[in-house]
Amino acid sequence: MDNITHGLAGLLMADVTLQSMSPRHSRTLSPRVRRATVLLGIAAAEFPDTDLVYSGPLVGLGQLGYLLHHRGHTHTLVWATISAIGLWLLARWWVRRGDAVDRASSGRPLFWLALAGTWSHLVLDWTNSYGVHPFWPVDNRWYYGDAVFIVEPWLWLVAIPPLLVGARSRGGRVVLALLGLVILAASGFTGQVAGAVAVVLLVFALGWLGAQRLVPARDRVWAGIGVWVLVTVVFAASSRTVRAEVTRAATARGDTVLDVVLNPAPGDPTCWSSLVLSRSADGATYRLTSGLAGVAPVRSAASCRRSYARGRAAGDVLAGVPGASATVPFAVSPAVVWGSTWTAPVDELVALNATRCEVAAALRFMRTPLWQTSADGTLLLADARYGTGGGFNALAFPGATTGCAIAGRWIPSWTPPRRDVLERR
Repeated sequence: MDNITHGLAGLLMADVTLQSMSPRHSRTLSPRVRRATVLLGIAAAEFPDTDLVYSGPLVGLGQLGYLLHHRGHTHTLVWATISAIGLWLLARWWVRRGDAVDRASSGRPLFWLALAGTWSHLVLDWTNSYGVHPFWPVDNRWYYGDAVFIVEPWLWLVAIPPLLVGARSRGGRVVLALLGLVILAASGFTGQVAGAVAVVLLVFALGWLGAQRLVPARDRVWAGIGVWVLVTVVFAASSRTVRAEVTRAATARGDTVLDVVLNPAPGDPTCWSSLVLSRSADGATYRLTSGLAGVAPVRSAASCRRSYARGRAAGDVLAGVPGASATVPFAVSPAVVWGSTWTAPVDELVALNATRCEVAAALRFMRTPLWQTSADGTLLLADARYGTGGGFNALAFPGATTGCAIAGRWIPSWTPPRRDVLERR
């Protein structure tokens, strides 16, 4: 998820923590305790992304290092717990510089806030198609929720009103109000959100803000958390329905579906972009197919395609990729509009993984790999989840190399998402 969403989640949890601490004392919590709690909530919710500090230049792998190390070890339960303890000790030290009441409030509530904050980061990142591997070192596999877009306007608009109305500082109210205006403006004018969806978001934001005046002060933050969970459940249920429809259409003519990558349209749980990774009936052909799907019977795939055509982000990420074909060998379905298909021999990817150490490293991250060798022998390797820009937005590995160009570099032990292809016998 984006860092603003993580920060808003941290603020909601900080408010809950302050509520839990208030009845323990005969006086109002001091500004020191309040500041420490709010800062701890935000810091804990953001802290796993500190891997950005070392995932680039420090590991000496360029863009490959970012792919392998972002959402890396800091996004595991082990390191999330260790970092939560460190943040809690720091917050407790700061609070204990105050008076006796401050010191009495620095125990368990702040510890649970730090732990909930770092763990919430992993849960939120799991909900989208980028994935996490939280159970390292016991289990190095990637886990994907395929439910929530990486920047989801509903989550912003659910969280901001209760935080805005309950904010004590003028600065906090100004920042939250500006965030709300930014997301509404982005929804209406960037072309990423369908016009009808942008109107729904605006009406909801105004209604939800007005409703905060009717909710008791102690219940506002809980209402925000409850609606946040409800939004996530709606997207997850829609994802499950779409996955079943896409898989059914993709397997109707004999392909073995290995994976279905789903992303909802921003703000719209009824329209989804899909990437189907499959293998031909004889197991020899690797196939990657794009499509758009609607949640039947609420929304047809054709309706979703018309929405994309009216200026929203393109739904066919494989359009323009060298070798991609508009002829899709899958069944026609009212729930899915197919885009393009890119194919290659399975043995080709197996051989690249076995003979090119850079490819083997990249495949520890890539969920939907596609590749091409240019005229000068350069190997281009991309992950279709992140678009192709009409060609290849890819890692480039020179063709003429001696030995392993990344020998001695820090390559994490993540299980390749496409192990089901690489271990083909």
